Amino acid sequence: MLFPEIITATLLAGRMPLTAFFASVTRDFHLAEDIFQEVCVKAIGRGESFESAAHLMNWARLAGKNRAIDILRTREGRCVGLSDEMLALLAEEWPDTAQADAMRLALDVCLTRITPNNRELLRLRYFEQRPCAEVAAMMGRKIETVYQALARLHKALGDCIRGRLQSESA
Repeated sequence: MLFPEIITATLLAGRMPLTAFFASVTRDFHLAEDIFQEVCVKAIGRGESFESAAHLMNWARLAGKNRAIDILRTREGRCVGLSDEMLALLAEEWPDTAQADAMRLALDVCLTRITPNNRELLRLRYFEQRPCAEVAAMMGRKIETVYQALARLHKALGDCIRGRLQSESA
């Protein structure tokens, strides 16, 4: 049985992984944030029906996914969501909170090792969600250069994260 304060603290601690999961369904970060807020309100309203924090997080992931699908269906084809099969695969492979925390910490360390120029490239592309052509224009680069830089960054960050996770588990 979880009290509202524990429900709130648990959901806030899991905000980023939940929002990222909802954004992977909706392909819209702002909509994912709205869904997260709706899930929080519903969870607090359910109150003591959660047996544990893990039960709450599993419920929140499922409730948010279902809400995201409902929203996508009401948009009359203006937004294409993921197939049911892909959503099931994604839910199975989504990291648990401890694993996600370790990955996030590893990413934080790895991001400190990239150049300021590459950090700006990531900020424009992913945090501001600008198209690569716009990023290229803003940074005075060719679009092919931006694509190549992003590909190198993805590989370097992936290698760095995997290396850090392996060294922590050894």
